[in-house]
Amino acid sequence: MKKNRKQLREGFTTGSSAAAAAAACIEALTGNPPVSVTIDLPIGGNLTIPVHSFEKRNGHLIATIRKDAGDDPDVTDKAIIGARVTPKMWGAEGHRIILKGGRGIGKVTRPGLPVAVGEDAINPVPKSMILHEVACRLPREVRGIEVEIFIEDGERLAKKTLNPRLGVVGGLSVLGTTGIVKPFSTESYRETIDICLQGAKREGLDTVVFSTGGKSERLARTHVPELPDIAFIQIADFIGFALEKTKQVEMQRIILSCFFGKLCKWALGGEYTHANTQDMDFHRLAALAAASGISDAFCQFVKTANTARQIVESGFTETEAFIHIVGEQALQFIARKVEHTMKIVIYCWPFDGNDFFRWAT
Repeated sequence: MKKNRKQLREGFTTGSSAAAAAAACIEALTGNPPVSVTIDLPIGGNLTIPVHSFEKRNGHLIATIRKDAGDDPDVTDKAIIGARVTPKMWGAEGHRIILKGGRGIGKVTRPGLPVAVGEDAINPVPKSMILHEVACRLPREVRGIEVEIFIEDGERLAKKTLNPRLGVVGGLSVLGTTGIVKPFSTESYRETIDICLQGAKREGLDTVVFSTGGKSERLARTHVPELPDIAFIQIADFIGFALEKTKQVEMQRIILSCFFGKLCKWALGGEYTHANTQDMDFHRLAALAAASGISDAFCQFVKTANTARQIVESGFTETEAFIHIVGEQALQFIARKVEHTMKIVIYCWPFDGNDFFRWAT
């Protein structure tokens, strides 16, 4: 993928940040504080991460990492993620490592997540990464150690995520299954969609509502007020990923809520619909209109349109018919993605939100 003619830059996850911070503290036990640390990645290989700050205070070693999400639009980009390490003595044989969450790390309050209720929201892969980096560096003479992970301003940042809805309160989750953030793949967002679906399944739900954002979710809630919060999942641009995961958890019904721009991209088979990676193909939309017998004038207008909204607000008498054609194509795309294994409903809202279009299998 290219942005401004430059290759998009990869970043690293909150899990990698936490593991690097802990590793920096352990290295400082027997030497000078490192300016960078190299950690092992779950997918193989390693990654060198610069240390943002280090200090010794009241018997603790404290290191921080400034998370770098690369060119990915991640809410935790530039967040300060740290570790507070306290050496302890617990016995004559073997090491004992205690890992816990500190300020800015959420607590899990609902079942269905990869972390048990009551525990700190440090997911299994990041937890394994942190423990590995500590264990492989821990001096033999240190028989026990406590590692506390923290995220500065984590409680405020968490309000911009789905954590409150998932039952993670008081802060962020430490996430990441590969250690690397690929631009516009937003690994943490994909992981959150997966976690939401698993949670809905655990709670016995057979229906989920996928929305492309906050507004489309609010509009969908007016039509299914009986569904609990856990049923509503904002999938943003990740329609292909969300449908694949929904098929895996064997839901019986999906309700999708969107505006016309996303509907068009679904109709054209777009599995990841971010504007940076998938431009609107107005020529294909025009061909779809032509194949359905819509007037040449309208087809020519669609071909030269600047935005999907411009089509909706064009004033052509064929506009509503075209919206229905696009909706039917989107419905077929989604049905194929889930291999016709569940019922599907799509709501598409006009930009003023006062009315809606609906398609269903």
